[in-house]
Amino acid sequence: MPVSPELRQQITTFFVQQFGISESFIANLTMEANKEEIWAGTGMVLPGIFSPRAIGLRIGRDFSGGFKPTSVFLAALGSLITRSVIDVSLEELRSLLLGQRIPYAGAEVGYVALSYQGDVLGCGQCRNGKLHALIPTGRRQELLEILSIRS
Repeated sequence: MPVSPELRQQITTFFVQQFGISESFIANLTMEANKEEIWAGTGMVLPGIFSPRAIGLRIGRDFSGGFKPTSVFLAALGSLITRSVIDVSLEELRSLLLGQRIPYAGAEVGYVALSYQGDVLGCGQCRNGKLHALIPTGRRQELLEILSIRS
């Protein structure tokens, strides 16, 4: 089911304000909703396919407490993100991927794009002077494996 104009505006405002994504980029996405999940893509919904998953990527979840972006969408946006990006060191990245919260004294609050050496890896959250990763467990394990091979 297509997202309502009100929800589309909330999503657009969120990505523009929190991550500096251009409004025109978000406006060009086709968006579909499935309960609290929001899916988006650059194509059209195919006739006869009744799943929003067919459209592209899950970009977030619309909870009663607000909108939460997905790691996969932030990683796909990559260099389009101009705000709320925190580039972490290798040691910090390992800690975050192991589920630890690390001290953070920066100005960012709320959801952030976690990056390592300039590459966005996924979603994080800054709260109460701490940073933690919101990257799905399977992806965390993949990244930890990649880091162990490179070490």
